[in-house]
Amino acid sequence: MGFGLGGAAMAASALRQENGVHKDSSAATLPPDDLPEVQGNKKLKVVFVGAHTDDWVICGGTIARYTRLGHEARFISFTPGDSISMADAAHISVEDLAAARREQAVKGAEILGARIVFLEQKDLRMHVDPTTYQECNRLLLAEKPDIVFAMWPLEFHPDHRAAGNLAYNTWLQSGMKFALHFCETPGGDEMQPQQFVPNRWVDIGSVIHLKRESVLANTFIKDWWPECEMHCKFRGREYGCHYAEAFVRVHTVATMPERNLYPNWWYYGGLRLAGE
Repeated sequence: MGFGLGGAAMAASALRQENGVHKDSSAATLPPDDLPEVQGNKKLKVVFVGAHTDDWVICGGTIARYTRLGHEARFISFTPGDSISMADAAHISVEDLAAARREQAVKGAEILGARIVFLEQKDLRMHVDPTTYQECNRLLLAEKPDIVFAMWPLEFHPDHRAAGNLAYNTWLQSGMKFALHFCETPGGDEMQPQQFVPNRWVDIGSVIHLKRESVLANTFIKDWWPECEMHCKFRGREYGCHYAEAFVRVHTVATMPERNLYPNWWYYGGLRLAGE
């Protein structure tokens, strides 16, 4: 199933190469490389929650595998592309930058078979407070997701941390009704994760070309591709394939008290242990 480091090492024996084309592990007999939550044999709603117009690239290969199987994918960007530092580097206005980033994000998402929506929080000024938590609850739960991919909250960029916390709170206040996986934000500088130890991998060898095309469609981050590809190779070797994306799956057998469930706000400070 792709869980645990031991399972990652065992996956290498199941990989094969046919006609010069790398096959992903779903084509192998053992061990299966099922995508998260596909075992129910139904059409899934997959949602990525990010801070910026192009944050979804961190799980683009996984999203492409879902959509190729007929599942629905939607990206949420809390900000509309209004990075002052990126505008200064490109020598254009913030308004022109934001418009270009949104247009490119739509094209990149389409390459992966996904749709994207842009919200109106401000770059580097994202809010994490009760009002914003409830807004995220309303927005995300209206999507009725089966699985949500979120940004790792222990990371340098304040917007990424904010987006991760907002998605995590919605998972809790939904009563943990959808599967939650935190994505890795590979690379140094502003996206360097801390204490990221994956417990789930997805083989993206069959869709690495789509991930590349979707990244390059976002021209303001196209120079990141070599580093991105290198990291996918690293996670692939760790899992036992050519290219992979890594995640932390969050799971608990505890339950959420009814008074804490959305649309209510928190009343108790935590969950109820199983059996209570």
